[in-house]
Amino acid sequence: MASILTFPRTLRSAADDKMPHIGFSLTGKNKPDATEIDRVHLFIPSGFSVKDGASFQGLELGTINAMKQVADTVKKGESVDSSDIFSGTDATVMGMKAIEGLTGGAGGASAKAAMDQGVAFNPQTALAFDGVELRTFSFAFKLVPESKEEAEDARRIENFFRKYLYPEAAGAFSLKYPPKFKIQFFVGEEENTYMPMIHDCYLSGVQANFNPDGNSFYIDGQPTAIELSLEFSEAKQLTRNDLYIKSTGGSDPEYDYTRPGSFPNESSAGKSGGQG
Repeated sequence: MASILTFPRTLRSAADDKMPHIGFSLTGKNKPDATEIDRVHLFIPSGFSVKDGASFQGLELGTINAMKQVADTVKKGESVDSSDIFSGTDATVMGMKAIEGLTGGAGGASAKAAMDQGVAFNPQTALAFDGVELRTFSFAFKLVPESKEEAEDARRIENFFRKYLYPEAAGAFSLKYPPKFKIQFFVGEEENTYMPMIHDCYLSGVQANFNPDGNSFYIDGQPTAIELSLEFSEAKQLTRNDLYIKSTGGSDPEYDYTRPGSFPNESSAGKSGGQG
């Protein structure tokens, strides 16, 4: 049966009292077998933020629209002389664009002509949607153990994240992907639907700062505190359908969670301490 680590150990009783916390569980291909730790639960760090972003690029439609106007004129069997298709300054700038096309813009002839005439080509730039950005998430925890057992839990939690950032060697020239992480927010034993939904992620960065407040150790050599910084990247680009379901009854859209069930409780040892 898979094992769980919680920090601090009092988080179990706090969860029973509806204390908000966060869970990291391994999922997908190449997750460990049932005898290894596959979940960590911690208190939610302060200042957690989520950034969603979309990318756009400028698309110049001026030349395209002008060519379409010429094509439409040809289809009608009408004159294709630029002075007949375009009028006034439009004919002037289209002539400049023709020069630019013939010369490849060499020598700036068309730019000089535009300056002399006091007119410029209107690129008719429009914004074209290019996709959404892959989301990244940062977490910072400070693990300050209050006992020898919690010091060992902190060490194992730090090792848990570092271990599953790395791929596993599958052969001389091949690697197995590291497992993905499912990140979920809880209130007590129930998922917290007021916090954002995060899809499965890869762990992309781990930084541990040992004894950030002073060079002190327990008698067995364990550090008295570990600052743990984690960077995650969602494994795929999302669409609205990945985050929201259609609202019913006029209510606002809700996060489309896949409910994992209650706070894991695989064993009595896990209920009272750090590992299940």
